Amino acid sequence: MNQVEAYLTQKGIHFTVHELPVEQADGTAVLTEEPADHNKIFKTLVMKGNKTGVIIAVVPLDARVDYKKAAKATGNRKIGLPPMEFVLEHTGYEHGANTPIGIHLNHPEYSMVFDDSIREYEQVIVSSGEIGKAVELAANDLLELLHPEIENIVK
Repeated sequence: MNQVEAYLTQKGIHFTVHELPVEQADGTAVLTEEPADHNKIFKTLVMKGNKTGVIIAVVPLDARVDYKKAAKATGNRKIGLPPMEFVLEHTGYEHGANTPIGIHLNHPEYSMVFDDSIREYEQVIVSSGEIGKAVELAANDLLELLHPEIENIVK
């Protein structure tokens, strides 16, 4: 049981562990096949804002972040994706393993914004902090646990 799973268990939040088939190439984890519940997978992006520093953005797997919307939602004028070394240094997770739950546990001071499409789902799947491993839980439980900003931040 990893840190995220232990935390969810401690909080009494029901979750299911998923193994996602991934392949690592050039430091990037890529799904090797489409999971049946692909549409409820949300990815965790570590971004850097010019005013607030580290920002955690959670968006649907196939979505692309709109930098202007994300900057506005987090009180920045400019926002971008930092180098992988920055991500590991500031979150403790390697690229492809970032988890909003684990990052919140270790860095509650970081700004966190979820795309508002998360409200359309009863259940969502997010990384559990290990490449190829994720947890599925009620979207409402995730939102109550993390208290992120919820804004339209995708294109």
